[in-house]
This record gives sequence, structure tokens and C-alpha cells, in this order.
Amino acid sequence: MKHMQSRKILWLFIGCLFFKFILFDLDWCLNTTFSSFSFPQTYLVKFLLAVLFAIPFLYIRSRWYLVVIGTLVDILLIVNLMYFRTYYTSIPWDSYFLAGNLADFTASVFDSLRWLDLGFPLLTILFLILTRKQNLAILLREQKKQSFKFLMWCVCIPLISLGGILAYYGGYKKAYDALLTDYQTCGTPIYTIFGSLYYEHIQDKPEYTPLVKKEIEDWLSKRPVRQALPFQIEARDNCIIILAESFESWVLEKTVEGKEITPNLNRMLKEENVLYAPYVQTQVKGSRSIDGQLLLHTGLLPINYGAYSARFPHHTYYSIDKAFKEKYEGGGTCCLTVDKKVVWNVAIVAQDFGYDKLLDKPYFVLDEKTGPRHRLGDLSFLRQCGKKLATEELFPAGGHTLVQCVTYSGHSPFVIPEESKRINFSDNLPERLKNYMVVANYTDYAVGQFISFLRSQKKFENTMIVITGDHEGFGLTRKPLYEHPLGKNIISPERFTPLIVLNSPVHLRYEKVMGQVDMYPTLLDLIGADTYPWRGLGQSILSPEKRSFAISPQMEIIGDTVGVAAAEIHHAKDAWRISDLIISCDYFGKEKLLEFK
Repeated sequence: MKHMQSRKILWLFIGCLFFKFILFDLDWCLNTTFSSFSFPQTYLVKFLLAVLFAIPFLYIRSRWYLVVIGTLVDILLIVNLMYFRTYYTSIPWDSYFLAGNLADFTASVFDSLRWLDLGFPLLTILFLILTRKQNLAILLREQKKQSFKFLMWCVCIPLISLGGILAYYGGYKKAYDALLTDYQTCGTPIYTIFGSLYYEHIQDKPEYTPLVKKEIEDWLSKRPVRQALPFQIEARDNCIIILAESFESWVLEKTVEGKEITPNLNRMLKEENVLYAPYVQTQVKGSRSIDGQLLLHTGLLPINYGAYSARFPHHTYYSIDKAFKEKYEGGGTCCLTVDKKVVWNVAIVAQDFGYDKLLDKPYFVLDEKTGPRHRLGDLSFLRQCGKKLATEELFPAGGHTLVQCVTYSGHSPFVIPEESKRINFSDNLPERLKNYMVVANYTDYAVGQFISFLRSQKKFENTMIVITGDHEGFGLTRKPLYEHPLGKNIISPERFTPLIVLNSPVHLRYEKVMGQVDMYPTLLDLIGADTYPWRGLGQSILSPEKRSFAISPQMEIIGDTVGVAAAEIHHAKDAWRISDLIISCDYFGKEKLLEFK
């Protein structure tokens, strides 16, 4: 009888952990695909992990072990779900060590909690209730030998089965790699968080071999041959980039309850010499804003795991900033941001991309607090940016300067002070949607004031102004907002950011889908950097051969692929793998591009 009771306790403990992992998968797959449940590894790995966690229970013989393990597993699973709801991936290994950065985004983190997350601690509580009358120490001590044999069988059977499956694929790495083309989001639910971290670990030290070089150069050789543009570009002397936090396209030219969300930008879109592309597919991954800068400035796609700025500091990049300085010998580049230099290793990125100056948080007066962390609001930030740019030191008249201004107020959970709000909506609309529109309206006003100031200064007459969002803003909260009876007519179901170029040398309204990776070659064309050796992984929207689709980080095909060959789609998907190799192996640091590609 005691033997059965001991076995029952072990089964309850194993079952509790197993169903925690399954609950994690269900939550994850609700927003992606349930394909992971068709893989036998999904169940084998979870059962094996649950049994391994149970083995120390035979020797510790304490209810505290159950509480500690249950709680730690709960925390690990919940925080990864919270991260996934914004970044569409589990937490990369190096991000656990960048946890201090979360101090600036605490509200955004807690904004990702869901009622379903209570299921994890409730399973722990249920186990404790079911075993409350059992003397665990006595039962497990008397039956330890039999229980240990039982657990060994429970380890060996799934381990052998799992080993056979992985051997069929050619090993764990190849089995995981096979998911990244068609089942991009399935790695974590199949192999659990621990499996994803292990896969990331074995990617940490990529070796630049002749085979890797051949893979990269074979892919590059198959890109469409760049055709000459059908018109002449009269490039501007200067360029100012406004990278607006979480700014999406659907707010533009949109009226809700009789109120324009972005009246200033709407007015600018009607001007002459404006390039506007409303359907720029977000392609950032787990590093969000810093990934947005990678896409815009280098024409590369984000790496598979982690922040490139933390994992691969001081690697070599070709960038729009270096292209600008090469075209205009003696030209200068600068980045202005409200963040601290340590956030996402921005100081390293500044060096890698070729910024001459980086003005971060200490260079600005915190006279307008916004957001949950009371950071500098967009209105004051851009006003101070204008004053700095008015100086000869930062932006000399008659010179050539490229500047980037990175805003903050659009950061989730979209909270600004009442005195900063310039628009309001009825309570019939979802709260999160209302908050976002209010913040977008505020950012629109800040950008409008900034551009009015620039236009009032003669030195900015020959300056091109680029406005874009670093990424979309809603993560997995988009679907319920779009399914709301009123939200459906407001928010876009797609994750599009805009590309707006004021005083552009080309007037164009590009109504087709493009990727964030396509902005880099487009800007190269606009600044007239025709001979710059690196054209990026995307295509300029000014090129006649540009295809009107993009590949999302989840390997979704967004846009129109009518008439596009399957091989071309595969080539576009494979760009993600090639970009990861280029960055992680420091391809540009080892190979010099000698001719225009």
C-alpha cells in the first residue's frame, strides 16, 4: 500500500510539471500555430524533464522542494510567455543578464500578463492540496529503491525514443534548424525553454569556415541584378531620421469619432516631394528597437537569438551612416536618444555603425516626464533636438550631416500625462486602443512642431527628413483589438510601420508591401550612394525589379506573390539564415566587398 502511495505522489508531481509545460505550449500556440503538438518530441521532452525534476525529490523528501521547483518553473514559464507576447520569441540567454534594462520598461512587462498565467501557480497549489495528508518523508524513504528504479525506466524510455528521433534528423542542431524555415515559432514549444537555450548556446560561437563563406556568397550571387533607376536622383545635402517608438501606419490618414489621429503628418503627406510607403512589414525580433536600427542602417535582418549588439559587439558593418560619409567626404553623423548608452549596448552600436557622436539621456533636460518610468516626452525631446541641431557644432551650415532622433513616448503600455493629451475618445473603444491613438496623436504633434522648427531655419532647406517606426506596437494584443466590433474598423490586422520621406528627391506613394530590410537600399538610392558596395539583403522600392512582398520573423509571406517563383520566395526566407551568418561570423570583418553588388 505504501509502495502505491509513494508511486502516486511521484506521478502527481511528474503530472503537475508535465501539464505546466503543456499549458505553456497551449498559450504559446494560441497566437501562432498548433503544429508543435504534431511532433512526438513535444511530449517526450516534457515528460523527460518532469521525471528529471522528480528524482531529487526521492532524496530531499521535503514539501519545500515541491514549492521551490514548482515556483521556479512557474516564474520561468510566465516570464517567457510575457516576453513572447511582445517579441515573438522566448527570452534569449544574454537577455537574462540584461535584466537591469527592464527597469525602464517595467510597465510594459506587466502589461503582458494574462489571466491564463494563473494556471501555473494553481497547478502547484493543486498538487500540494492532493498530497497534504501524506507523510512524504516516510513514504519516500521506505520505498526509495523501488521508486528510483521506476523513475529510471521513466527516464530511459523517452530518452531512447528522443535519441532515435534526433539521430534521424542528424542531431539536435539539425533537428532544430529544420524548424526555422516552416515552423519558425515551434522550437520553444517542442523542445521547451531549456531546449531553446541549449540551441542558442551551441550557436554562440559560430566558426567562419570556407563552407559558411560559400553559403553566404552563393545567396548573394542569386539576388536580382540591380537595374539602373529610370530617373536621375538629385540627392539632398543632409538627412534627418526620426525613428518613432512603436509607430504604426494605420493611424495615418485615419479619422476616429470625427477626429484625425495624425493631422500634422496627414498634411505633410499631401505636400510635393514626399515619398510615402504605408505598408512596411515589421521584421524586428527579440531586440525590438535595436533590431529596428539594424534593419534601417545596415540592410541586415536580426539574428536568430538575442541582441546582436550584446552577443557580437565590435563586429564590422556597412551602414547608411558610413555610406553617407563616404559620399560626402567630411560629412558627419550623429544619433540622439533619450535612452542610456547601456540600453541594448547602444554605445557599441554607435561605434559599429559609424556614428561620429552619440547624445544620450544625460544630454537632455528632463522637463517633460512621460510614460511609466517618467522618461523624456517626445515633444520636449524633439524640441531639444531642434535646438542642438541649430548649432554649428552638431549641424554646420553648408556641410553634410546625417542625424537620427530616437523617440520614446510610444513605448507600451502607451501612457502619457493628462496634460500631454491633445485628443480623447469615447469609452466604447478598447482602453489599449484608445491609449495608443492618444499617444500617436501626441507624437504626431511633437513631430509636427519639430519639422516646423527645421523649416524655419534656412540651414535645413536642403535636408531630407525620414520618418518611420522602429517596429509595430501591439504584439499579441493586436488580435483581440482587431476582433473587437469597433476596433476592426480602426486597427490594422497586419504589423505595418510607415516610411515617410519629406523633401525627398523622388515623389512617390508606394502602396505595395515592403520589408523594413528594404528601407536601407531605398535610402542608399535617395542619398545618391550608387557606388556603395553593400546594398543590403532587401531591395529598393525605387527599383523596377522590386517584388511586393516581405517575410515576417515568423516566416509568414506578407504581400502579393502572384507571379513570384517558389525559388524566389525560398531565397527571401533564406535571407534570415544568411543574415545570421553574416553578423555572427563577422563576414564583413573578414571579407572586403571590392565591387558593387
